[in-house]
Amino acid sequence: MRFYQLMEFQSTAGEAVAELQRFKDLMGDQTTARRATVCVDRDDPGLIVQIVEFDSYEEAMANSDHKTTQDEAAKIEESTGGVTFRNLDVVEVVDI
Repeated sequence: MRFYQLMEFQSTAGEAVAELQRFKDLMGDQTTARRATVCVDRDDPGLIVQIVEFDSYEEAMANSDHKTTQDEAAKIEESTGGVTFRNLDVVEVVDI
């Protein structure tokens, strides 16, 4: 079952994209993430919502357990003042 992880944190769009690209470069083909989308809350421009897509919960947890992910998550946690995670099983995607 497809799995999405939402991350909410305080930052700027530019910083969030740069950190995501850095993470991608560090992980290379070791990551199990399939896609990441960086969003800015229109009502709170300092709030970043990052949506990371995985093939399954198990793939997401394998990615989370990777040392590089752990190290980078700690850096983001420290630099942003905290990250809220939402772990979502995808029930259905409907193209409209």
